[in-house]
Amino acid sequence: MSGRGGKDSLLKGGLALAWMLAASPCWAQSVSADAAPGVAAQHSAGVAQDAATTPNVPPVQDAAPTSAQPAASTPASAETQPAEPPRHTGHRGAEEEPGIVVSSRPLAPDPGRAINQASFAVTQAIDNAVLEPFSKGYEAVVPSPVRDGIHNALYNLREPVIAANFLMQHKIGKTAETVARFVLNSTIGLAGIFDMAKRKPFRMPFRENGFADTMGFYGVPNGPYIYMPLFGSTTLRDLTGRIVDRAALPLAIGRNVLPTAAVVPMIVLGIVDRRVVNKERLRQEKEAADPYTTTRDNYLRRRADQIEGLRHPHGEGEGGKKAEKEEEG
Repeated sequence: MSGRGGKDSLLKGGLALAWMLAASPCWAQSVSADAAPGVAAQHSAGVAQDAATTPNVPPVQDAAPTSAQPAASTPASAETQPAEPPRHTGHRGAEEEPGIVVSSRPLAPDPGRAINQASFAVTQAIDNAVLEPFSKGYEAVVPSPVRDGIHNALYNLREPVIAANFLMQHKIGKTAETVARFVLNSTIGLAGIFDMAKRKPFRMPFRENGFADTMGFYGVPNGPYIYMPLFGSTTLRDLTGRIVDRAALPLAIGRNVLPTAAVVPMIVLGIVDRRVVNKERLRQEKEAADPYTTTRDNYLRRRADQIEGLRHPHGEGEGGKKAEKEEEG
């Protein structure tokens, strides 16, 4: 729990809250935000004997060389790894990571494959006919600064639940930092429309978290893989976590903060925003030889790496590049 990264985050959160009490809201214009790190695990060098290895198969650990000649310098997955797609300029959530993610962990079981594939087919048809054209129209009509403001405001509402989950994972520094982000963005950021917390002098990036991550942190397994119509990929654990997060949100921010008339538009905007953020990854998965299997395996590998990052963070002193799903600015 403790460490330089946790102390740095706690210090940031405390300084930010102190600054809020003393500083005027009218401060200098922002500078460019931090660049987000990737979350894909790096492959080790491939075994020289097996040039025809199937793409995306996890590398063999501690493989002994079979000849005196050095192994090839090109990673085993270099020819199969897709180019990283352009990133969205706002936050990225658990479901918003790019392309192919490689993990050595076993995938979750898929006992309901036939039902999942039927749900996948229905969702793809709706996406092709409705969501994709609508999201393209949304991008074409709504200016980028307005889209980013909507995106930031939607994600700002999630900060109290994120902070609560960091607390349950006994990450005190990240808890303080998330609370400070919420206070800053809800006040001088005008209800979260502007992500002031990620800018100088604070430089506190958005960090995704939720009750599904907390369960994974304490060792709760995935359970079976589920593909829900419109909702998309999930597992029994992740679905349970999302339900808890959604139920906790009104308690966290107050039941009367949002009028009932605003709830439905926010849901619609959230769906469209998610489609825009994920457009490159969705395109890659649609173009795969087996779209269903690719979508399932990418999701499960991505989630496994995210949980591992929480349980065994790396590079906390450099912003937790392996542990957190940070936004790009």
